[in-house]
Amino acid sequence: MVCCSPHSEYSKTVTASGRSAWWLRVCLLALVIFSPAISSADDPTHSYFEGLRQRHLFGIAEGYCLNRLAQPRITDTERARYTLELIRTLAAHAMSTQGQEQEELWKRAEETIAEFSQEHSDWSDTNVFAAERARIAALKAEILYWQVKADPLNQTLRESAIRELTQANTRLIQAETRLSQLLKKSGAFKKFTVLKTATIRDTLLDFQLLIAQTEMKRGDLYEANSPQRKAAVDAAEKWLEPLSRRATTLQLTWLSKLALIQCERIDGDTAGAARGIQALLKEKPPAYLNEPLFVESMHILLQEGKAQQAASQIIQYRQDHGSISSELGYLEITALIQLRKIALEKKQEALAAEIWQQVETRSNFLKQMQPGYWSQRAWMLVDQQHQVDQYGSQLSQSLKQAQLLYAQGKIEQAIEAYSKTAQQATDEGKGDLAFELAFTSASLQLQAKQYQEAAKVFQSLSRKYSTAPRAADAGLLAAWCLGQLYTQSRTRSRRLAYTTALEEVQKQFPGSKSDFEAGWMLARLEEARLQYSKALVLYAEVPENHPRAADAHLGIARCYEQILQRLTSLGKSTKAWRQEAIDVLEKYLASFPDESDPLILQSQADIALRLTQIYLNDSPPSYEKASRLLELIISSATRSITELKRNNEHTETSVAQTAKVIQRWNDISNQARRLEIITLAGQGNPTAARSLVETLENAGTNELLAVLNGVSQINLDLSAETRYELGLLQLRSAEKLISRRDELTPPQRQQLDLCLAEAYMATNQHIRALEYYQELLKQSPRDSALVKQVATLLERCGTKACLREAAQKWRQLESAEKPGSIPWLDARLHLIQTTFGSGNEAEAKKLLGVTKLLYPDLGNQELKQRFQELQQRIQ
Repeated sequence: MVCCSPHSEYSKTVTASGRSAWWLRVCLLALVIFSPAISSADDPTHSYFEGLRQRHLFGIAEGYCLNRLAQPRITDTERARYTLELIRTLAAHAMSTQGQEQEELWKRAEETIAEFSQEHSDWSDTNVFAAERARIAALKAEILYWQVKADPLNQTLRESAIRELTQANTRLIQAETRLSQLLKKSGAFKKFTVLKTATIRDTLLDFQLLIAQTEMKRGDLYEANSPQRKAAVDAAEKWLEPLSRRATTLQLTWLSKLALIQCERIDGDTAGAARGIQALLKEKPPAYLNEPLFVESMHILLQEGKAQQAASQIIQYRQDHGSISSELGYLEITALIQLRKIALEKKQEALAAEIWQQVETRSNFLKQMQPGYWSQRAWMLVDQQHQVDQYGSQLSQSLKQAQLLYAQGKIEQAIEAYSKTAQQATDEGKGDLAFELAFTSASLQLQAKQYQEAAKVFQSLSRKYSTAPRAADAGLLAAWCLGQLYTQSRTRSRRLAYTTALEEVQKQFPGSKSDFEAGWMLARLEEARLQYSKALVLYAEVPENHPRAADAHLGIARCYEQILQRLTSLGKSTKAWRQEAIDVLEKYLASFPDESDPLILQSQADIALRLTQIYLNDSPPSYEKASRLLELIISSATRSITELKRNNEHTETSVAQTAKVIQRWNDISNQARRLEIITLAGQGNPTAARSLVETLENAGTNELLAVLNGVSQINLDLSAETRYELGLLQLRSAEKLISRRDELTPPQRQQLDLCLAEAYMATNQHIRALEYYQELLKQSPRDSALVKQVATLLERCGTKACLREAAQKWRQLESAEKPGSIPWLDARLHLIQTTFGSGNEAEAKKLLGVTKLLYPDLGNQELKQRFQELQQRIQ
């Protein structure tokens, strides 16, 4: 059977899943587009391979070619012929697939052409193989043609298809010219070509028909009655006329006659096309042309608006033949939808309902039994009619245009189109639709990082449509956009706008998920502003069954940790706060380590680490509780890492995401082992601490350095004796690695230097510590923690040279902070101190005066006291 339509019932197609990705479903259709099968009575080889390709037996066709080409005794004519069929098979196979596989097949076809032409450059037949490149270009352009037919409003795609078809036809005509010249020489000179003259002749005729069909498709993409369409159709007819007069034993002759009829229809002469079909039927065409002629007659009837006649004839055709092709199924649905429209215009509601039931039945059958290009187009047609029924013709058209603009990547135009369509829906009293369209427009603005504009639309929607299902989401998204603006520029006005929007969500939608989400966002904001007491209250308001509950619990743990550190630094009692923190955090760890949710378990392990530090900072330290909890943390980390590595290949979680979770567990485990060493040392058991360190040494360099780094400098209220003992432990282990420093990787050497710096710091060898910290700072000059450590050690050094250098570091730290903030004022205080100590008293007094003038509150009570003490010292 001739595949005159590229998507007959024999076509194998693959569609992208997902009803929401409308455009992707069109673009990802695996379009099976074949050139017409032109068989010559005296060329059984071509007939055999064309038959395999039409039935999608590409593997058999390709395998047969490769097998014959691998034979040691093969003539040049056979080699050329089987290579030619291999190229055509690869190209045909590419048309029946998509994506990476399709690209690979195109590439193989092109490479086969190039390799053969290079190996046999002395053969005159190479023009035949070079011509196949033009065929491939035409096939690729034809894919775009059928995509445009499925998506006629996509002007960008239409222009691209016209451009590709034009370029392909230019290449086809050039190839045809070379083939024509080769055929003349092949007939005039004996053995001029390796391929048989008949093969070259058939290929030439094939290209002439392909040129006509490519021109015809190009014309079909231009506007009706346009001069461009007329010119393209005329050009196609000039190629088809002589082909249609060839012997009736050739398929090419009949296909050319059919193509001439199609040209008349495309040119708008449906009456002439209908007469052409009747004339052709009188010639008694071969059986393989029966269905293509019937399909063409249905296209003519539908183009003439004769839907009733088309539907009746298709139904009769099904009854006569038992089944119909997927293209006829699509045409039947098209006709039924037109009939339904007429019934609705005549107020025949019952008839319209009956016709629509038939439409749904036929489209579902087509989708299930004949999936592919035409069933997909039928589904799109039905979906479009659903939109028209729901929204009206004008709104549906506007919505489709907005969707199209988004699919084309024209985000700015899509935003405007959705916004205008939303206003149109508002004017028509369709409030629910107006909300959704405006919500989509604002979402696109958010995607484009137009946060100010998006916030305005979202906020307007949440207020105007407060009872809409997604009104709370709109309010929350408005707040989120304002939060992004605050992140970009942390001004007071932007912070107030952000907090006001979050508080409005809480007030407007109390008890909703958005209410608690807003509370969680407010808590995060207050925590970032170092307002830990406020953040603590807000985190505590997140209910236990909220998706953010685990995050809120961890936030509470962080806040308790910071509040306790703050009270300790101010010399205030921590007893009440510490007991409250222990009570609350122990409650959160009731299911630890038996929690089934792996993410919540990891969050609990993090909370457990912070609770352990609270135990160790207690007076006296709760070493026993700390030890038990650390044991649970380490065992949970070990078990979780093992399970993640084992299950990684069996889960949908990405490798990168799994690696990130594993790394976090490793960090938690390392921190726990670090605290374990500290616990042992704090209990006066240095032998056990050293034994644990030795175990880490045996485990490997990475494990040892990961745990040892930070041991002596951990933020715990340790005695000087304990910190010194930890420093010695750190130093002894690190010194063992110095001898094989050259064997370490650059990151390991950097970790070793940091370990040595911390150890020297803990053992009161400040000059040695400074040397290592300065070396580390050279490698990471923007690391603020290293800058601060070097500045502190230089200040402790106390010489004028050291103090001058320290002043430069404090100035660097000051410039990185927001003026007037607590970190900025702390750096300014040290800057004044070091400037004064280095001998530049006038500059120090000037800096102090300016600071007090601009920031009279001086941050907080502690800083204010320190500034007063500094002023007394300077004056």
